[in-house]
Amino acid sequence: MEIFINGEKINIGIKNTKLLNVLEKLEANVIKKGEVIVELKLDGEMIDGQSLPINKKVKVLELTTRSHREILIESLYLLEPYTERFFENFSEIDNDETEDLSKLLEMVSFVEWTLGIILSLKEATAIDLLYSDYNEYMEEFKKYAEEVFAAFKKEDFVGVIEILEGAMIPLIEDLSANSKDYLKEALREESKKKLLN
Repeated sequence: MEIFINGEKINIGIKNTKLLNVLEKLEANVIKKGEVIVELKLDGEMIDGQSLPINKKVKVLELTTRSHREILIESLYLLEPYTERFFENFSEIDNDETEDLSKLLEMVSFVEWTLGIILSLKEATAIDLLYSDYNEYMEEFKKYAEEVFAAFKKEDFVGVIEILEGAMIPLIEDLSANSKDYLKEALREESKKKLLN
């Protein structure tokens, strides 16, 4: 079996070429490097994690990986249009239950995705060292996001809207206002890492 990671042919020093064994060894190597597998191809065919052909004989295995910071940078680039969509949905809520439910679901998903960005900024960058109030902001965002999730789970849609309006919207506006600075810092740190490698 030929194995490629990010286009580079590698030898992982494994005798047993059972697909599961090879993938376990590759995943351990990728995790050790602080990266994430974002794409898997077997014999040129894209595979998702749920449909692994365990018993198929594979000639070529290709992995694409990215660092947590690279994924974070991509998310920060997407933040502006997704934030605009969040505010459009919020302004269009008008008591049409079916329509409002899909908008609410999209807004709750946005809050969850945004919480991931905020937590990743702390994990993958030195943002909390540059901004003295970042940890406090992160904890506040997390607290209200969890309240949104709990209200949504209980189908308390009025409660979801109240938490979004009263607490989350100002926090999302803060993130939006600072996102370009956060992106610059993440890009600076990523370019430093590449220079060191």
